[in-house]
Amino acid sequence: MDDHLDLLAYLADPMGTLAASRGAGSVIRSADGTVMVVDQDAVRALLADDRLEVNFLEMLTLLGVTGGAFHDWMAISPLNNEGEDHRRWRAFMNRAFTPGRVRGVRPFLATEADRLTDELGRRGDVELMADFADVLPALGLCELIGVPAEDRDQFVVLAHTIGWGFRPLQLLDHLAEVDDAVTRLLAYTSALLERRRADPREDLVSHLATTGDEAGYSTDECAAFLAGLVFAGNDTTRNQIGWMVAVLADRPDLWDAIGAGEVGVEPAVEELLRYRSAAPAVSRRTTTRVEVGATELEAGSPVLLSLWGADSDPAAYPAATELDPAANAGIPHVAFGHGPHHCLGAALARAELQESLRALCERLAPPEVRAPIEWGPPIGINGPTCVPLRVRPR
Repeated sequence: MDDHLDLLAYLADPMGTLAASRGAGSVIRSADGTVMVVDQDAVRALLADDRLEVNFLEMLTLLGVTGGAFHDWMAISPLNNEGEDHRRWRAFMNRAFTPGRVRGVRPFLATEADRLTDELGRRGDVELMADFADVLPALGLCELIGVPAEDRDQFVVLAHTIGWGFRPLQLLDHLAEVDDAVTRLLAYTSALLERRRADPREDLVSHLATTGDEAGYSTDECAAFLAGLVFAGNDTTRNQIGWMVAVLADRPDLWDAIGAGEVGVEPAVEELLRYRSAAPAVSRRTTTRVEVGATELEAGSPVLLSLWGADSDPAAYPAATELDPAANAGIPHVAFGHGPHHCLGAALARAELQESLRALCERLAPPEVRAPIEWGPPIGINGPTCVPLRVRPR
């Protein structure tokens, strides 16, 4: 394996760097030894390979974060668990995150997406993230979980603050805020679980409150699970909405085709997820020697699995670098991951993304970008931080 990946060049131009490096094979590395897997088949296989394990705490340690509320929360998080512990947790949560519950929240999502979109149309000059993307996923998740309406604003603020924890280049500047937000969110979710234990309802919180004990989980563990859902179900989806609209602002033809029903909302969302997902890559560590194509990775090797590389692989997609719902239809992507850590909330995220795209494209003319879009770095959870638009109703 030769040195092909310049990490600084990657941060400046990730897709261009991936394209230029692709001729090196499935695995590329930088001069400092960082290994990145970039093709679809290899990434998908390694995401499902039990010889690789998540290593989020290791990444925190490299940043110098070895204690505090965020670190300790992540230490017991299912995001950092493997094997039987992780399978047991998913089985427990899957009984709450049912397709029926997601279908039940869909009318609420549609109504809220229409309301927020109409408000954008009335205002004209808007900022998509604050005025739409920050709001809808939080409302949808709180509706599904069973968070009282009067508490939802504080949930949004806490979830956004915790999001800094998953942006390695910015975490240290915000660590005190993240620790405080985790502490406050855990206190709230613990109290909410106690309320639902005394007065259960038909919601996810009540499921955790009333069945956690028999599944072997303490109130503190259930509160941590719930806090994780609040973050994960909000931050990734809000970034994905930002990506969708930022990309489509350059494709008014496709915006209009979706709005007119000429391109279906569901295939359009799947193609937008493939074209650019909110998670550029995921980190793993090998537990034993692993062969990837002609490359051998030694036990203990940290590995980046590039979701952007996999989903732009020309060997997998007829129009790999283009936004083309028809050409790339039906070919699976890895925007939600794959294998044991496949996104638990993918069904809810899809419902939120579909209702968002439907409302925006049906009710608004193609937007005009009125100032440069501002972006976070392409590492951790990624997306636009500011999308200034000029919009008008159809």
